Amino acid sequence: MPEIKPFRGIHYNLEKIENLADVITQPYDQITDRMERAYKAKSPYNFVRLVLTKYAEGHDRQKEYADAKRLSDEWLKTEMFVPDDKNAIYPYWQEFSVGENTYVRKGFMCLVRLEELGKGNILPHEKTLSKPKVDRLNLLRITQKDLEPVFLLYTDLKNVANKALNKYCTKDPLLEVKDEKEVTHKVWRVDTPTVVNKITKLLKESIFVIADGHHRYETAFNYRNELEGIDDKHPANYKLITLVNIEDPGLVILPTHRLIRNIGDFNLEAFLKKTNKYFDIKKTDRNSIVKDLDTAELGTFGFYSAITAYILRLKSRAAMKRILPDCSKEYRNLDVAVVHTLLIEKVLGIESSKIEDHVRYERGAESTMRRVDSGEFQLALLMNPTRPDQVKEVAEKRERMPQKSTDFYPKLVSGLVFHDVAK
Repeated sequence: MPEIKPFRGIHYNLEKIENLADVITQPYDQITDRMERAYKAKSPYNFVRLVLTKYAEGHDRQKEYADAKRLSDEWLKTEMFVPDDKNAIYPYWQEFSVGENTYVRKGFMCLVRLEELGKGNILPHEKTLSKPKVDRLNLLRITQKDLEPVFLLYTDLKNVANKALNKYCTKDPLLEVKDEKEVTHKVWRVDTPTVVNKITKLLKESIFVIADGHHRYETAFNYRNELEGIDDKHPANYKLITLVNIEDPGLVILPTHRLIRNIGDFNLEAFLKKTNKYFDIKKTDRNSIVKDLDTAELGTFGFYSAITAYILRLKSRAAMKRILPDCSKEYRNLDVAVVHTLLIEKVLGIESSKIEDHVRYERGAESTMRRVDSGEFQLALLMNPTRPDQVKEVAEKRERMPQKSTDFYPKLVSGLVFHDVAK
């Protein structure tokens, strides 16, 4: 069962940092080289100097690890960073807009005792790559700082945890900042023992599902396992996390569309003939395809090329059961499973082992279609987002979705609160 606990958070000293927006960053795996340069230009104390960027060829990684260690120690010594004097839980709210809708996603930061992913009550939902895990492990070994939280989902139908914390969130936040994506981040500190104990007891029997940060979780678990002779209370036994109720109305998942290229002798007529075996096909156009897709049920996709557009609706789920008999119904019902199994593999003939030669991923529908218009890609398969309940259902079946199945928005920014794992 999950064991969560409060901790002494470390954060920027607001007496020395005039504007938090100058020092926070998006998560490391979202940071491009261009973003890195922009972050560093904002402040010599920008958090990117600690979290680094995602692994990239041409970086002197050993020097970057050493620099991150040196700077984190130096900023603590000079009180650019300050540790809190009491263990606490940190409510973390994000206020943001998607289109014309505004949301507030309410979570809280704490620690969770590490356990092997998928063996107990902490479950993954997506597959991971090995290279990012090696990179993060090397950084953790050298800095001994747990710099970025993992985003976890839990179930609390009566919203007991948030109700217990909400009264503390009527006061001025400990930290408040608006990032470059116009998302406002607010963090409070709650160290009242009765409240902290209530929440830790409430979640003892819970199942946690990783929404974002699989690499970071597995890195922390691997680091803990390589430390010899540590006792049960060593801080490396725990991972910094942000917990969000899966029932939270501010929990938003955006779709990730598929862009297709390098299909030799692609023929639209032949494509539609093969597609008709599995899907009902309805003609649409560039101006209507997004609206048609937004109002559709599960198992519906948009096909877009530079010359035409269609809405594809799955006729029956019998084909998925026949092709994937060993997978659960919950997995087979996923749009990402349908699009990869039927459209990408069966209709377009792209082998799963060669998918990286043909498929790329894009978040926005308009930007996706523009990349087709430019001739960079032959066609696009537009998708609706995976639902939060589907993430939970598939994880509980101990199955992992394909990569790029979910895009939880917004990301948890880095540089708000972190944790020291050195004893």
